[in-house]
Amino acid sequence: MRLVVFGAGYVGLVSGTGLSDLGHDVLLYDIDAEKIAKLEDGRIPIYEPGLADLIHRNQRNGRLSFATEIGGAFNEADAYFIAVGTPPGPDGAADLGAVMAAADTIAKVARKQALVVVKSTVPVGTCDAVQARLAKASVPLEVVSNPEFLKEGDAVGDFFKPDRVVVGARSEEARTMLRDLYAPLQLSGERLVVTDPRSSELIKYASNTMLAIRISFMNELSRLCHATGADIHSVRLGVGTDSRIGKKFLYAGPGYGGSCFPKDVQALAALGRENGVQLRVAEAAHHANEEQATFLAQLVEKSLEGVMGKQITLWGCAFKPETDDIRESPAVKLAHALLERGANVVAHDPEAGANFAKHFGTKLTVKDRDYDALDGSHALVLLTEWRSYRAPNFAEIKRRLVASASGIAPVLVDARNIWRPYEVVRAGLRYQGIGVSSNRAADRPSQR
Repeated sequence: MRLVVFGAGYVGLVSGTGLSDLGHDVLLYDIDAEKIAKLEDGRIPIYEPGLADLIHRNQRNGRLSFATEIGGAFNEADAYFIAVGTPPGPDGAADLGAVMAAADTIAKVARKQALVVVKSTVPVGTCDAVQARLAKASVPLEVVSNPEFLKEGDAVGDFFKPDRVVVGARSEEARTMLRDLYAPLQLSGERLVVTDPRSSELIKYASNTMLAIRISFMNELSRLCHATGADIHSVRLGVGTDSRIGKKFLYAGPGYGGSCFPKDVQALAALGRENGVQLRVAEAAHHANEEQATFLAQLVEKSLEGVMGKQITLWGCAFKPETDDIRESPAVKLAHALLERGANVVAHDPEAGANFAKHFGTKLTVKDRDYDALDGSHALVLLTEWRSYRAPNFAEIKRRLVASASGIAPVLVDARNIWRPYEVVRAGLRYQGIGVSSNRAADRPSQR
């Protein structure tokens, strides 16, 4: 098939490249000329494992191209995929400006009957609005919903081995075409979930909000553990072994971030308000996540008996491993909170350091090497569980960190609960996890 993908961000770049690798001719369109120039030159604007090799291979094979204009054979594409951003507005509702701009462009350039596939995360009813927008096109265009479920850090794997492919379409012709398009991904079993566009749109928001709720609930329980002396590791194991609940997304931490959960939870709550339905659980998940960021800042402050004038190192700037994305990252929130309290902040991240430095400018320091970021700091806060952070040299950390002027020993705040507390204590450091008592840190290894 001949396909056009609107948007060279995470979703568009991974989806477009993946479709080209399945043998289709794909034009990836974006209004950002600088981004397109980089892609044409073989430079990938985001960090996503496996994506660069995939892009270069399909560029060489002539199946994947990039442009800021749509013309030639792609005026007669079989499908146009809308994979542009839908950032939250002031009230949390999704901004559909880019989606509608893409629809207007499609209406102008399409020269033959085609599908318009909305992959962007959009509120219920958006596909109907896009369909109305395309009424001015000179050829028949049918809008279908096909939301993405790509995890940053494993997006390529998710594209080629999806849990499910959700398709919201009204005509049998559209369903058949999308079945054919995704047939190579169905060889080991049926993964297509076929429904109507409005249900498909809601599935995406419901899925992300459900996962966010689990994270927020465990984070609230971690705060209760600090208050009562319970241990979040034991609570997680006891809850997760219930087959009705399962073990995934039950880890306490600094809160969720990234480009999906924060905006999608808020957008779903806003959608409820617009329709006279208060989604209290979704709203609570968002509020709990915001409170977890405040709690972490307070935990660091308590561990050091105040942070004014003290230097604190953050390991991990990205919101999760295997990405350079710092959008809504817990590290960003914590850094702002510490700076406001008068602390000096030094940070390191294997991939997201440049983005972190660009965000904060001269307000903090970003180091190229992880241990160099420790020199002269009074505390180390682990925020992203990169593999390189999982088994550090605690003796070297002890050598680099310093005690405070009042004699308080350096502390390691493990916001991901991935280190073995007794190893930290054995190295002469203090340990503080999330939802675990620092007084019991030396007695029991992490059960993560």
